[in-house]
Amino acid sequence: MTKVLFILSALLILASTFFAYHNGREFAKVRSDVTAINVQVQGALSAANSIVSEVNKVGGEIAKIQQDLEIQTEKVKSQKLKIAQTDNDTKLVTDKLDVANKKGLDLRIKLEKLPKDIKPETMVEQINGMKKSTAEFQAQMEAKKKEVEAEEAKMVDANRAHDEVTRKIADRKKSFDRNSLDARIVAVNNEWGFVVVNAGKALGISDATKLLVVRGTQTVGKLSVLSIEGERTVANIVPETLTAGLRIAPGDQVILENLYQ
Repeated sequence: MTKVLFILSALLILASTFFAYHNGREFAKVRSDVTAINVQVQGALSAANSIVSEVNKVGGEIAKIQQDLEIQTEKVKSQKLKIAQTDNDTKLVTDKLDVANKKGLDLRIKLEKLPKDIKPETMVEQINGMKKSTAEFQAQMEAKKKEVEAEEAKMVDANRAHDEVTRKIADRKKSFDRNSLDARIVAVNNEWGFVVVNAGKALGISDATKLLVVRGTQTVGKLSVLSIEGERTVANIVPETLTAGLRIAPGDQVILENLYQ
């Protein structure tokens, strides 16, 4: 039994030694592989860092190129605006040139229509002469205009005087017509204060007519028309107009107050 145990122990020791040796070799190989892998990783990291640096460098260059591109784009826009402005200015100049050419053509046509004795080189002098003659003519016209205005003022004054004379003649004629009125008091009613006049509408008497009663050159009183019947007029005596000490009587003359002077 002891021998068996010894043999088993020996076998175990041999197995342990074998496995330890084998594991040691495996461990050394693994450590060697890990070292190699670390070297590879470091190389890869270095390469990656180099690539990252290159990428950053390229990114910076790209940003600079992008900035330069934006600047160039703005310059191109500015140049396009300048070109558009130049085109616009060119069009304006062309339009002005066309207008000037048209005016020149019109002027040439007008010059061809001028009389033969008028030449472009003497035109300014001739135009100045015409302006001087025109100014002198205008001065003469102004003088004539003032003379005409003075004559018109005289004519207005003459017409005004004529109208005044005509009015006075008309007034005098009315006065004559009034004085030629052959109207008399034919009846008097002192109690009721009215009279009867032998004149009617045919002689210019109306309901609104104011009548005067005169005796010779003296006014006796006034009458207010009451009614008109044919060639007879009934009128009220206006008491407050009677001349002191006088009374209206048959035979007194009747005239129109509004024509009395």
